[in-house]
Amino acid sequence: MTDVTGVMVFEFDVLGPLRMSRDGVPVRLGAAMPRRLLATLLCTPGRPVAVPALVEALWGDDPPPSAHKTLQIYVLRLRRALGDRDRVVHGPGGYTAAVSPPELDALRFRELTAAGRAARRNADPAKAGALFRRALGLWRGPAFADSGDGTLVADEARRLEEERLLTCEELAVADLACGRHAELVTGLTEMAELHPYRERLHACLMLALSRAGRQAEALRVYQRVRAMLGEELGVEPGHTLRRVHEAVLRGDTGDDGGDHRDDRRGDRPGDHGGASGSVAGLLLGPEEQAYGDSAAVLSARRTDVADQGGEQDAGPVVAAPCQLPPDIGDLVGRHGPAESLRRCLTGAGDPPATPVVALYGRAGAGKTTLAIHVAHSLGETFADGRLYVDLHGTCPRPADPAKALARLLTALGVAARSVPDGLEERGRLFRAVLADRRVLVVLDDAASEEQVRPLLPGGPGCAVLVTSRRRPAGLSARAVRVDALDPASAATLLGRIAGPERIAARPGVAAEIVRLCGHLPLAVRIAGERLAQREHWTPDHLAGRLREERRRLDELVAGDLSVRARLDADYRGLDAATRRALRMLGLLDVPDFTAWMLAAALGVTVREAEAYADLLVDAQLLSCAGDDADGRFRYRFHDFVRAYARERAELEETDGEREKAVTRVLGALLARAGTAERGLPQHPAAAVPRAAPCRHAAGRGTEPPLVADRVSFNGRGCG
Repeated sequence: MTDVTGVMVFEFDVLGPLRMSRDGVPVRLGAAMPRRLLATLLCTPGRPVAVPALVEALWGDDPPPSAHKTLQIYVLRLRRALGDRDRVVHGPGGYTAAVSPPELDALRFRELTAAGRAARRNADPAKAGALFRRALGLWRGPAFADSGDGTLVADEARRLEEERLLTCEELAVADLACGRHAELVTGLTEMAELHPYRERLHACLMLALSRAGRQAEALRVYQRVRAMLGEELGVEPGHTLRRVHEAVLRGDTGDDGGDHRDDRRGDRPGDHGGASGSVAGLLLGPEEQAYGDSAAVLSARRTDVADQGGEQDAGPVVAAPCQLPPDIGDLVGRHGPAESLRRCLTGAGDPPATPVVALYGRAGAGKTTLAIHVAHSLGETFADGRLYVDLHGTCPRPADPAKALARLLTALGVAARSVPDGLEERGRLFRAVLADRRVLVVLDDAASEEQVRPLLPGGPGCAVLVTSRRRPAGLSARAVRVDALDPASAATLLGRIAGPERIAARPGVAAEIVRLCGHLPLAVRIAGERLAQREHWTPDHLAGRLREERRRLDELVAGDLSVRARLDADYRGLDAATRRALRMLGLLDVPDFTAWMLAAALGVTVREAEAYADLLVDAQLLSCAGDDADGRFRYRFHDFVRAYARERAELEETDGEREKAVTRVLGALLARAGTAERGLPQHPAAAVPRAAPCRHAAGRGTEPPLVADRVSFNGRGCG
């Protein structure tokens, strides 16, 4: 059909899967690229979209060399499908979709919601509700549901979704004002479950339940929301939800029902047509803008929205939040690294960017202690705040970055109800709030780059300090390894904790204690605490207890500090096959080894064994001790790891499995010795015991009849 002037009538629908019609007949766009192109142009109807933005929408970060020419071809195809060349025009700013408000459902939706708010201000909730209902009736699913994931489309889809939720809230309040509380309960319950952080929805649900005579259920809604906000965000409910809760407790929720267009209370300033000026009117609130607008980002720094009576919460929760755990007063041996970290984090001499520094190293090396100490010393540089998040990277369930972002946003003054639902949306808001601030973010015990990346601010005034067991990759971070202390610093630390006089009186024994602790700060600290707690112990007594390797992990426990607990966390973070590799290595009583020994113990190829060894190196459970004459890497256990690995082998492997592993290693050693001896002309090969070949690398054979609990080579490396 055409209008009275003979002009073709178009309809473009984006509130759901993209569709288009001309004179009432659906127009099929066919291929995905023209659909993406049209969707991107419809994000800014009547305004140009730059060519680079269109290229990004079509091909992402990897456009073809001929992208601009191919874009012109897609524009031509789109014009042909539309049948009207003037619908997609090219100008200095790029390409524009010439679309009027009646032709695009998103624009009609916005017009209807604006009219509904005008009716609300005129104290006509029935008319407002009808307009909001018409606006929501235009939706057929998620906006731009099948139109790709380009930045422009994704941002516009999020804006529209936020506007839809706001309209749902407006409709609920209008229906409450009209006395439709009973029929609202089911729908509001479903929406509140889908959007747990939208306190206004929960407030509407509480009012509907209370007015329906279900006061106990209304109070349970408040308790559930309060518990969720406290557990996940560490905040209390906002002003509006608290006011509704108080009204429900008093039984004063304005349950007078009916059409309130003639209720003159709606004419009082602040009521806006609400059925109960003090409660329903509060829910209507001031005009709210969709998330994504600049005003929304600016208002995100306020703690709550003013109520209609003029009451307002004051400013940010914390102007310059400092969430750092307490600093320690006995940091030793780290002053040089600490100063280097300060220079890195303040960006001295670097181009404008967000400095990211990652401290990595084995358990107990003091990464967190060093990071917190440095962060405390940078209060003047990062005057807008120092944030801290424990990401629990070594726990069975690492922290969810979306929940971590929610905590960070509320710490920065964003109201809990203003925190978006999705990870990407929260990340965008986090970066926007920090865009012009100087804030240091400490991300402790990170599990992976994927966990850290959403938590990185984008402004050059901010900096990030990450701690992790593993060296990070893909973060463009400056990686700094934190290892054991030097012997003198370790002895100094022991003296500061146990008492300098006790340690100074026995310097040789003190040196032995810190050596048995591997010079690891955590272990040295625990040893010092043991001496401090037991004044009748002498350093000699403690050294004697630590000399027993099989009991050493039992001794290194003080309160909630435990070397074994840290190793447990690292062990749980490995996959099952790599855990078994560590257990088998625990059976080898050698200072260092090559991959073929692990291959023999596991009964796998050398290449597989090398892969397991590399994973253990990444997890800071092994270190590379160089290579041998044949160019093969040699690996060495970190202190305490060998004893721990042996414990796990004895707990998780049967006697038979341990015997088989040791037998395979001994067989492989004898076979290699025979091979080496045959290469020496002065000694006949017959003089060397012949062993059946071991199944490792490409070789296969039966196992020699040798049994032992563990391999011992008198402290001399083999392989």
